Amino acid sequence: MYKTTLSLHSGILVALLGSLLWTACDPSKRAVSTTPNRKPVPSRPTMRPETPAPMDTIRWTTAPAATPPIGNAPGTPVFEPYAGQTYRLALLLPFLTDQASPDAPVPLRSTPALHFYSGAQLALQKLSTEEGMNLSVEVLDTRFSDADFTRLLRNPRLEKAQVIIGPIRSSHVNLLAAQTQKTGQILVSPESPIMSLTSQNPDFIQTNPSLRAHCLAITRHALERNLPDAITLVCQQKEANRLPYFQEANPTGNPRFAELVVPDGTTSFDAFNLKKYLKPGRRSVFILPTWSSQDFVMAFLQQLRTVKGDAEVAVYGMPQWRGFEQIEPEYFQVMQVHISSASYLDRNTPEAQAFREAFYEATGTVPNEDAYTGYDVTLLVGTMLKRYGLSFPQQLTVAEPVVSLQNQFQFAKVYATPPEAGTGADTDLMNRYDYLENIHVFILKFENYQFVPAE
Repeated sequence: MYKTTLSLHSGILVALLGSLLWTACDPSKRAVSTTPNRKPVPSRPTMRPETPAPMDTIRWTTAPAATPPIGNAPGTPVFEPYAGQTYRLALLLPFLTDQASPDAPVPLRSTPALHFYSGAQLALQKLSTEEGMNLSVEVLDTRFSDADFTRLLRNPRLEKAQVIIGPIRSSHVNLLAAQTQKTGQILVSPESPIMSLTSQNPDFIQTNPSLRAHCLAITRHALERNLPDAITLVCQQKEANRLPYFQEANPTGNPRFAELVVPDGTTSFDAFNLKKYLKPGRRSVFILPTWSSQDFVMAFLQQLRTVKGDAEVAVYGMPQWRGFEQIEPEYFQVMQVHISSASYLDRNTPEAQAFREAFYEATGTVPNEDAYTGYDVTLLVGTMLKRYGLSFPQQLTVAEPVVSLQNQFQFAKVYATPPEAGTGADTDLMNRYDYLENIHVFILKFENYQFVPAE
């Protein structure tokens, strides 16, 4: 069985949040109601209660291509089979109850948190009924400001948690990571893919792949199908600091990828000779690590289509391209556009259909991506707890995969200063990693006017 307590950061119970999910999903409702609204509403594409920090400001260094030896640090406890003990979890989400008003009992911006929480509830039910686990779960409102969150850090309910899932805001993750590094609590960050956020914190687990993981996945996929001399990196000047991620992912001995860096604000490629990057008789690949400017991407695709003639080309972009509505789908189709993505949901699988039905039955609305993420991350945590207990972070890099709906988990150790291979570094040193990161990234191809997993 599992027990859930919902509370504000001040400790006031807010159990009414469950019955207000329909209100949060329907801004036209002006009063609190315990009667489900059975009219489905469009799902929200991503869990972003704040404007994310620009990814181009990130700097980090990860481990070299060679995987460091796998081993447990001295003193690692022996894993015991689950024997019915109760694990204490905490979910930290921005319900923003302090922003509620008579006209808006549940703030619209709390919708992502409510979907995440409702998905997590379904995972907790599964862990309880099918796995026989005993879980005690505290659900805490992080609110929005750093000042409010700092007060939450002193909440005794949070202090008692053994595993914490959340929060969402990058600054909140930073504050909590510093605290859990001292307390020894396990922190699972489900949303902010921030690199170099914490150091010497082996119980910090980032389930959302970082920018470097996306760049590595794109590079690997492109090189598996093309020679390195056929690959060109294209970006604006302000994005040039992203290019080293691709160059570093190119194996030693390969020629460097060609680079075309154009002035910021470029909306036409007429002045640039794209023909010189085309490879006669074989496919030419262009990688654009940009995510904010549809005009820039459209201008490039238009010019490339104009000059390529019968030459075969493929273009790789970033996850945000899936939401580009100003670019005609025909360009994505003809240019063989691929994008990286942290998740992919096949809505036709029996598991996805069952989840959608269960979510709708429980909440009166259709699940969005946040709901699936809440389910996947909570199920991962519960499954790992049952297998390995509170020492599960040490086993994530070698553990059997956990079946999920839209996410896949492949964890790697991240080092600020990687141990040097062949220098005699001992196993203990090799295990002093900074944190764990999920590095699994899907590569999706635009085909038949939709993005599907690429071969």
